[in-house]
Amino acid sequence: MSNEHKPGLQHIPSVSSAKLILSPARTGIFARGREDAAQANIIAHFRRALEHFHGTGVPRDLVLAAASFRKAAELGHAESQYCLAVLYDAGEGVPQDFAQAAFWDRKAAEQNHAHAQANLSYRYYTGEGLEENLAESFAWCERAAANNLAQAQYHLGLMYRKGEGTARDDAQAAHWYRKAAQQGWPEAQQKLADLYYSGHGVAQDYEQAAHWYLKAAEQGNADAQFQLSHLYSVGLGIDHDYTQSRYWIRKAAEQGHPQAQAELKAREYRDP
Repeated sequence: MSNEHKPGLQHIPSVSSAKLILSPARTGIFARGREDAAQANIIAHFRRALEHFHGTGVPRDLVLAAASFRKAAELGHAESQYCLAVLYDAGEGVPQDFAQAAFWDRKAAEQNHAHAQANLSYRYYTGEGLEENLAESFAWCERAAANNLAQAQYHLGLMYRKGEGTARDDAQAAHWYRKAAQQGWPEAQQKLADLYYSGHGVAQDYEQAAHWYLKAAEQGNADAQFQLSHLYSVGLGIDHDYTQSRYWIRKAAEQGHPQAQAELKAREYRDP
């Protein structure tokens, strides 16, 4: 899941400003006016950033894009904070700086920006821009997964399966793999199929294993293609079909899967 992120305006929180001593009725009117003006200012910076980033109506200029993202980010705009973090990560429009990327990811993550939460989890996992901390990585991954981000759901499943940042729990791993698999994330489909094949975290079910291997294989997952070939060759959870078995093992081998390549070479001696 493809869950590819497309920048879009997020909810913009109220921006604090100097308080005026007015009557209660007029205070509300002026407060709304200040908030509307602040929101319009944020949106203007964000749109200008996107124009420069994509080269829409103006020459593409990542330095100007980063500067406009920063203006909106400093006013509390979560999407701009996330975009600025991406630029710092890549060193585009600004010097590459993982610490600054982590800083802005955190700002957006604290506003419930799912992709920023996932990125912050990754930073804690790898120590990129932050000190490595598996418990914090798990916590932020969990928040992103709860926001229905398939990539985070898949990684949360991995952390439960490995016992990283949390106690190992195959049932929870299966739960989160399923969430991501249902959104079309091929690696999650393949991992869920593995659990059904082995009976870890779920009741062993070769039909379910074949179902999810096929879903992942059709999206080009080489491990799933190799396993599906095996199921077809022995008729496990799916009707025996040697033609389909050869088809999928060849698909996996073409992607460089070493076991598939070895098996395909061995089959040359007996295949017509």
